[in-house]
Amino acid sequence: MKKIIGLVIAIILWNLLSLALLGINIPIPSSYIALIITANTIFAFFSIFLQRLVITLYESNVFGEPKSIADYLFKYIAILTSGMNYYIQIIFRRLPFILNKLAALLFFIFHILMWSMLGFIFNN
Repeated sequence: MKKIIGLVIAIILWNLLSLALLGINIPIPSSYIALIITANTIFAFFSIFLQRLVITLYESNVFGEPKSIADYLFKYIAILTSGMNYYIQIIFRRLPFILNKLAALLFFIFHILMWSMLGFIFNN
């Protein structure tokens, strides 16, 4: 039951955040994608400097054993906000240090480009 309640709260919070993007002319289904890209962009930026911390944060929220409704809420929010970044950073972690940081920087720039493309689509 805790799992279902955590999921419902996560969905409600995600929908409320998506409603905030209506003010900048991004409709509801597309605002989900915009929020995911924005959150992953933030995590991609921090992954350039604090890669282990971002990976550990995701793993503790998602793979740890949830005991309360809040744990389930954090699990589902973490999957939405940093899931894509986590799996990419796991791949980058295997690279040598310089290539790792270069790939992380390029991944961050890629996110910035995706966000700017969303801006071009919805502001015209």
